[in-house]
Amino acid sequence: MNEESEGLPARPLIGRTAVVTGGGRCVGAGVAGLLARAGARVALVGRSEDSLRAVARELPRDTEVIPADLSQPDAPAAVIDAAIRRLGKVNILVNNAGAENFTPSDQLTAQEADELWALNGRAPLLLGGKAAAHMASIGGGSIVNISSVVGSERSIRGQSLYAATKGAVDAITRSLAADWGGKGVRVNAVRPAVTRSDMSAAIFTNPDLKNALTAQYALGRLGEPEDIAQAVLFFASDASSYVTGQTLSVDGGWISALVH
Repeated sequence: MNEESEGLPARPLIGRTAVVTGGGRCVGAGVAGLLARAGARVALVGRSEDSLRAVARELPRDTEVIPADLSQPDAPAAVIDAAIRRLGKVNILVNNAGAENFTPSDQLTAQEADELWALNGRAPLLLGGKAAAHMASIGGGSIVNISSVVGSERSIRGQSLYAATKGAVDAITRSLAADWGGKGVRVNAVRPAVTRSDMSAAIFTNPDLKNALTAQYALGRLGEPEDIAQAVLFFASDASSYVTGQTLSVDGGWISALVH
């Protein structure tokens, strides 16, 4: 099917700009690549400049690289300011940067909790607020947060802190959507289950573990970065122009198929 002949743009993000945090690896790189192929000019954000530049080399030549440690208090605002200077505007923000923590709940320290919250919770909140204000000033935009199915839909032993931060991301999504919807800014979230990434490498390199997990998924496979990227593109584009404050589980049917 020719998309343009069916009234759908082949490159729906032409003329738009996108900031992708955690853009130097795995899901972030996959999201950045798809948004670029859809026509957006992209700014990649992450801690490792080398990793960001490696991804940027695979994208259009005007891709911007913004090294930053988003767990630092002033970094989110500085990143959005830098992106506006370099791109001229920010139409799309993808809050993908994050980390995991598997410390048992009775052994967690305040420092561990503060460190994970700073990256997984505080950063998307501050990035979202700063970006939304800018988007409102230019007529609107789209913010897409990467959450997790363990944030609000299913609990897994040993992930109490991680789940708490991702549950916060879902709440941030709804709250920012309410705050900024009247000014043309949409805010939605994508909830992956197990998806190929640095954090899940131990699963994908262990055939027995991978097969055991795959058996729990209705679609018979684990996630790939492209799966998440396609959902992000939907929320970033006008295809979802009447959707805000929503969370979409991209989990291969894990939630619906899981039986204990």
